[in-house]
Amino acid sequence: MAFKELEGLLQQVVASQRQQVDRSRIVVVDDDPDMRRSLERLLRGTYLVVLASAAAEGVAAVDDDTCAVVLDIKMKGYDGFWACAEIRKRYPDVPIIFYSAWQDLKDPYQVINEHHPFGYLTKDGDTARLLDMLEAAVRMHRMTLYNKKLVDGLLRARRQEE
Repeated sequence: MAFKELEGLLQQVVASQRQQVDRSRIVVVDDDPDMRRSLERLLRGTYLVVLASAAAEGVAAVDDDTCAVVLDIKMKGYDGFWACAEIRKRYPDVPIIFYSAWQDLKDPYQVINEHHPFGYLTKDGDTARLLDMLEAAVRMHRMTLYNKKLVDGLLRARRQEE
């Protein structure tokens, strides 16, 4: 009986993933309006894009449906490092990609070691790298959620058998 329940749960998870189509919700946080518009045009065919013009606004825009965040580092007011820390407090599994023109703010290795982003890209015009990284981030996020649901189902099935 527990195996059939687990199999049913697995089928529900797979079905819900298929229903998501490929319109995953991406939050883009950048204080440059031209960059926000460019990223929206680049991403809107594939993703549901939510734009934020400041770090605090970006943190508020992230929710349970967010699959990835593209985050500028140097912004007026709070910076991207602050936003990353705040997002991680509430949504530790959401992949964050730093996307910045300012490579001299901190050593990239220091950024990676301190903030553990999913990725760190420079705004050098190579949008293919950003698209590839976003695709990988969304895939990883979906797999993380899938694994959590599967483990929760196993734990529930185990408790019911006890």
